[in-house]
Amino acid sequence: MKEKMEGYAGVVNWAEGSGKKWIAQRVEELERVRAVEEAVRLLENIAHASRGTARLLVRENRDSH
Repeated sequence: MKEKMEGYAGVVNWAEGSGKKWIAQRVEELERVRAVEEAVRLLENIAHASRGTARLLVRENRDSH
C-alpha cells in the first residue's frame, strides 16, 4: 500500500486523511480514475467505424451459428 501511496504523492495530501480504510478507499478511487484515463487514451487512437458496422457484425455473427 505504501508504494501505491507514493505513486500518488503529488496528487493526494495523505496527512489530511486518517485510517487505513480511508487510505485504501482513496487509492482505489485514484486507480479507477487512472484506468479510465488510460482506456480513453487507448480509444482515442482507434479509428471510428462507419455507420452500420455494428449491425453488420451482429448479423454476420448470428448467421454463422
